[in-house]
Amino acid sequence: MIEAIALTAALALPAADDRQWNVDRPSRGAYSSASRRASTIPARWRPFADCVSDRESSGSYSARNPSSSAAGRWQFLDNSWREGLAHMVRQRLVRFGLPAAQGRAVRIYLQATPIHRWPAPYQDAGFAEVVERGGWFHWTGHTCNRLAPR
Repeated sequence: MIEAIALTAALALPAADDRQWNVDRPSRGAYSSASRRASTIPARWRPFADCVSDRESSGSYSARNPSSSAAGRWQFLDNSWREGLAHMVRQRLVRFGLPAAQGRAVRIYLQATPIHRWPAPYQDAGFAEVVERGGWFHWTGHTCNRLAPR
């Protein structure tokens, strides 16, 4: 119950510059530039990212694998990644300029939302953070390997 109240309150936090910020619309509002920077795939990783995205979901953020819990553009296993990936996305957003309070709201929102329903910037920020931490190997076993950032 308390988490539901926190999630409801987090969906619309007032922004310092009078523009409304909504955790479920990271591309709009006061902190959209932090969201945009955090979700941008670095140029040197784009060939790998494009290959993985095409192979895993044909680029669809709402993709769901019917034989597993893999979901979203990058096909993270929802039942084992959602909790930790939400923390990683929060950390990345804060590192790129999102205030800590809004970062906490994002984490709470993401943990309560299936990955295939996460807004695109959060899915991309999660992928970028995993790859940046050396986790590119989660997408091995295919022709994308030759493109992997090492």
